[in-house]
Amino acid sequence: MKIENNMKNRYKIFQIILVVLLIFGELSCESYLEEVPQNKLNPTTVTDYRELLNYGYITKERIMPYLEALGDDVDLKLEDRARDAVNGDAYMSAYLFEPTHETSLGSDVAFAKLYQSIYYANLVITRIDDAESVILGDDMQGYKDNLKGEAYALRAFSYFYLVNLYGQHYDPATASSDFGVPINFSTGAEDQGYPRSTVEEVYNLMASDLDNAVSLMEANTIEKTSKIQFNAQSAGALQSRVALYMQEWDKTIEAASNVLDVNNTVNDITGLTDIFNEDEYSEFFSLRAGPDYLDADNSNIFFVNGVTENIPLVNYYPTYTTFSVNTELEDLYDEGDIRKYYFLGILDRVVSGVAYQKLATLKNRSTTSFFGRYQPTTFDGYSRVLRVEEVLLNRAEAYAKNGDLQLAINDLNAIRVKKIEPSFYTDLAVGSFTQETLIDYILEERRRELCFEGHRFFDLKRTTRPGMTRIGYEGDITVEGILLEDDPRYVLQIPEKELEANSAITRAPR
Repeated sequence: MKIENNMKNRYKIFQIILVVLLIFGELSCESYLEEVPQNKLNPTTVTDYRELLNYGYITKERIMPYLEALGDDVDLKLEDRARDAVNGDAYMSAYLFEPTHETSLGSDVAFAKLYQSIYYANLVITRIDDAESVILGDDMQGYKDNLKGEAYALRAFSYFYLVNLYGQHYDPATASSDFGVPINFSTGAEDQGYPRSTVEEVYNLMASDLDNAVSLMEANTIEKTSKIQFNAQSAGALQSRVALYMQEWDKTIEAASNVLDVNNTVNDITGLTDIFNEDEYSEFFSLRAGPDYLDADNSNIFFVNGVTENIPLVNYYPTYTTFSVNTELEDLYDEGDIRKYYFLGILDRVVSGVAYQKLATLKNRSTTSFFGRYQPTTFDGYSRVLRVEEVLLNRAEAYAKNGDLQLAINDLNAIRVKKIEPSFYTDLAVGSFTQETLIDYILEERRRELCFEGHRFFDLKRTTRPGMTRIGYEGDITVEGILLEDDPRYVLQIPEKELEANSAITRAPR
C-alpha cells in the first residue's frame, strides 16, 4: 500500500510538471509566432506535439476581414469615403462582388493560413501515438488520444471555413459532384498538386473528424487552460454546425443536445441597464454599457479563434471605417431588444469639414476610461466563436425542419428571455407560426444574435443565395455591384498565388 501511494504521489508530481510545461506551450499560442522553432520540426515528446498543435491555432491574426462585406449586414454611404478610411477600401471588391475579392484586397491569406492549421493537425493525428511520454511509468495514451481528438477538431474547423469560402454550398442532391476544396493529408513537403475534392468529400471528412474528436476527448478528459483550444464541448458545438449545413436534422439535434446537456448558459444582458454617452446619442438611440459580448471568459463561450475580423471594416472605435451597419439589420430588433443597443452604436464623423453620424458595431469592445468618459474600443475580442446561443439556434432550425415547432420555439425563447428587457418580453407561441414562417424567423434570429461573427454570408449561401445590389466606387468612379440569385460568385476565387502554385486546382466559374 505504501509503495502504491508513493507511485501515486510521484505520478501527481509528474502531472504537475507536465501541466507547467504545457502551460508555457499554450501561452506561446496566445501570441502568434510566424515561424516554428527548429527543435519542433522533429517532435519527439508529447509536449513537443502539444506545442506543435498550438501553432496550428490562428490566434492574433485577421485572415478573412472581408467576410462581413460579402453579406447584407454591411452598407456603404458614399460620404463615408474619407481620406482616413483607405483601409476599408481594401474590401470594396468583396462588397461589389467582383470576379475576385483580391482586386482591392491585394492578397487573401485565409487559404494558406487555414491549410497551415491543417498541416499541424495532420502531424498530430498521424504521429502522436508514437510520441515519447514525459511521465515515468505512464505511456500517457489518454493524453495522446485527447490531443489527437483536439487535432481532429481543428482540422474540421479549418476545412469548414475553406469549403464555405472557396467551395460550393452543401446540397444533398448534388454534393457528390459539386466542387469543394482540396483535401490534403500530407505531413511532408511533397511537390505535388492537389485538385479540388467534392463538397460531399470535404463535409464527410469534417463529420468523421468531429465524430473522432468528440469521442476521443470525451473518453480521455483533459482540462484545457484556454478556450483557444478545442475540448469535447466545443468540438460538439462545431459538430452541430456542420450537421446543420449538411441538412442532417437529427444529427444536428443530437450533437446540439449533447453539448447543451453540459452547458446551456445563455449570456444574460437583461441586467445591463446602465447607459453611457446618453447625452451624445440620445436623439438616435442609447448605448448599453457592458463587457465584450464575445469575451472568452463568458460562461456561454465554448471556443474562440483569431481576433475580431471587423477592423477596420465596420467597427465603432478607434479606427475610421469605410462601411456602415445596414439599417435593415438595426430594424430587425424589436422594441426592448437590448441587443440593438448593445451591438450597434453611432460613430460621430467629420468628413471634409462636414459632421455626420454613421452606424457601426461595438459587439466586440471594452470600456476604458478616456478623458473622464467611457469609450468602447474594438481592437481586441473575437469574431470566430462557438457558443451556447449558436448551438440553440442550430437545434431550433433542425427542430423546425423536422416539424417539431414547439421544441424549436422553446430554444428560441431560451435565448430571447435573456436578451429582451423584461417589461417588453413575451414568449413566442407556436400558434403564431407555420413551419415556413418559423424557419424564416429562426434565420432572422440568427441574423440578430450572430451578427458580425462570420455567419451571415454563409447563412445566405447555404439557404436561398439571394440577389443583392450595391453601390460602391473604384477610385473616384461610382460603380454598381450586382449579385444575381444563385450567382456563382457566392464562391470566392481561390487566391491567385495559390492557383499559380497549384495547377491542379480549377478556378471557380464566373
